[in-house]
Amino acid sequence: MGRVVIEIDGYSYNAEIDGERRYGTDEVLLLADDNLIAGTPWASRGFTVARFLDDASYHALVGGLTDVVREVVAKHRTTDLNDFTLDQYHRYVSSEVHRQVVRETVGGLAIDRLPIPVRLIERRISELCGTEVCADAPYLDSPLFYVRIVRPAVETDNSPPHRDAWLDHLRNCVNIYVPIAGSNARSALPLVPGSHLWKESEIERTSEGALIGGQSYRVPSVTGAVRSIRMVRPNPGPNELTLFSPYLVHGGGINLNPDTTRVSLEMRFWRRVDK
Repeated sequence: MGRVVIEIDGYSYNAEIDGERRYGTDEVLLLADDNLIAGTPWASRGFTVARFLDDASYHALVGGLTDVVREVVAKHRTTDLNDFTLDQYHRYVSSEVHRQVVRETVGGLAIDRLPIPVRLIERRISELCGTEVCADAPYLDSPLFYVRIVRPAVETDNSPPHRDAWLDHLRNCVNIYVPIAGSNARSALPLVPGSHLWKESEIERTSEGALIGGQSYRVPSVTGAVRSIRMVRPNPGPNELTLFSPYLVHGGGINLNPDTTRVSLEMRFWRRVDK
């Protein structure tokens, strides 16, 4: 076990992480893979913040995802949820109920539960990348979307700093983070600009997953680096998104708001290949 301290916009992410540690080779993973952001004005940063959808589609998305979360919560809680709101999720849900909600949602939700047509999102991400992409994952029969719920001041609700691309099935894609509730400068997803171009030999990480505070994570965790790791929260506003490379170091997004739950939509997209 060892302590990891990473700066996030002036706040220190501080955690005891279990797991064998190692540095990688001198390769830059992205250079051997399908770089879907190549040629964009933000390719060197590895991310951009941009407008997401038309207003009607965005409001339908937010309302529909609120219903999705409410339905999942209702399976495990019998009291009235008529006044339920996502930003006050932590007031309605005990720790045990939250564990049940996470068990049902952490692996992703079927795309037919997405409140708007996935093609609307695919079209917008294609515009931003300058190439046609789709949500059809090469390793799945049908696409998934993810609803991430991060309660205030609960350190185990967020993944530790990591690269998605350390899991082979999450390479060759792009990620989106869309704020749905409670996302602001104190809670939005953090990342390290430009780190998608770092060599593996510049980052120390756990060899497999990680164990933090009794919570296990599948993705390996950053535990140190040759370079200074300074994370920022791009902080997209309503009807905006952060579009970013999964090769960027990101995560560790503790919700520093005292009384507001952060909820986000997260999805991945791969190059569209005609079948």
